[in-house]
Amino acid sequence: NCLRMKSFISLFVISSLAALCSVAEAKSVTGDQVLVLLDNLAQKDSYSRLWETLQDRDFKLDFKSAVDGETSLYYFGRPLYQHIIHFAPTTASLSKHKNLGNVELVKFVNGGGNLLVGVSSDASNGVRELASEFDIEFEPAGTRVFDASSTNSNANDKDSITTSQVVAPQSIIPKDFSSAPIVYSGVGLTVGSLPLVNRVLSAEDTAFVAERFGKNKPSKNPVDLIGAMQTRNSARATFVGSLDIFSDALFSSPVEKVQKDGDVVKFEKSGNEEFVSELTKWTFQEKSVLKVISHYHHKENHTEQPEFYRVKDDMVYTLEISEYENDHWVPFKANDVQLEIIMLDPYIRTTLKQVPVAPEHHYGRFKAHVQLPDVYGVFTFRVNYKRAGLTYLSAEDVVAIRPFRHNEYPRFLTAAYPYYASVGSMIVGFLVFSAVWL
Repeated sequence: NCLRMKSFISLFVISSLAALCSVAEAKSVTGDQVLVLLDNLAQKDSYSRLWETLQDRDFKLDFKSAVDGETSLYYFGRPLYQHIIHFAPTTASLSKHKNLGNVELVKFVNGGGNLLVGVSSDASNGVRELASEFDIEFEPAGTRVFDASSTNSNANDKDSITTSQVVAPQSIIPKDFSSAPIVYSGVGLTVGSLPLVNRVLSAEDTAFVAERFGKNKPSKNPVDLIGAMQTRNSARATFVGSLDIFSDALFSSPVEKVQKDGDVVKFEKSGNEEFVSELTKWTFQEKSVLKVISHYHHKENHTEQPEFYRVKDDMVYTLEISEYENDHWVPFKANDVQLEIIMLDPYIRTTLKQVPVAPEHHYGRFKAHVQLPDVYGVFTFRVNYKRAGLTYLSAEDVVAIRPFRHNEYPRFLTAAYPYYASVGSMIVGFLVFSAVWL
């Protein structure tokens, strides 16, 4: 029994170290374990280039059928996966799965996991309800996105459209990521008004949503194709109205683009592969991830951080931030990081200025020189940085600001000189009056 116990402990230690090493080597800051859910495992070959791309980026893929009742996200409370690819839109029973249902997937994201969902025009109500949890609504069942002016040479009965309207923030998809248009075949969606949700890809102005080509209805708003949410804990969930956009067929599909002057430019392959690469990098937290290296404050011309300040003290606040990019941490650059000095309401709000750092440092340094308010109490120095596409930053310090002691006030106040003069004139007048009277 002792021998078995020692073997079990050794095996546990080795497996734990292996797990830690795999996380450390992953290009994603959250981990490398990916669960891939498919309606049918036979569909796996349709997205082989996507799987190869993810495996080249050190992800470990675990393919499961959506109807597999034994699949679980946890093992004795420990997460087995850091990311989920949900490519099972037509399996209606998945939303009620005891381990993979909508409730469990929402909990997974709330726990810090990342989610990529692809659907088709015949998506089940279950996956539609899942999207609505993230303030994204798919167009009605049976509808598709069409483009009346599509010139895609591979379009089958005009059920594929070409688009180059990437509306995502620069931190999600670079604006100049590709010159080739993206080929899209699927359903449209509507992105809600929550500030946590971002539109990623929209169709051209000539696109419309209908059950079949020719039954187009004018739309006041552009047709959205991909939406993404970054939750308050910085987990990411992306919803794509097309499974075909990830397919090998559309990755290598030739495409044509009509210029403003009417000329047609032909491309040997679409921009799908590069676009999907950028989209998955963002979704799986391989880029646009920020972290606070340090934050500290001290009096002007001092270096040590005091336990408290005095009203109207001159203070220096410093914040150091790194950004994860191209598999390593680099200095973060920005001109809109703000410091707030708060007691119930902000008394001071100022923008931190970036200052130079040594080349070997992997963080950006931001500073602000502030005169504290003429109010005493317990204040919070807070940086609450939330920008679309970037993970959220929060840094807080609680500091007491006390008033002057009785012997710290100046002996004579400049503002009181008129009162001093009035007292002096009264004394002089009293002496003159007394001398005259006596």
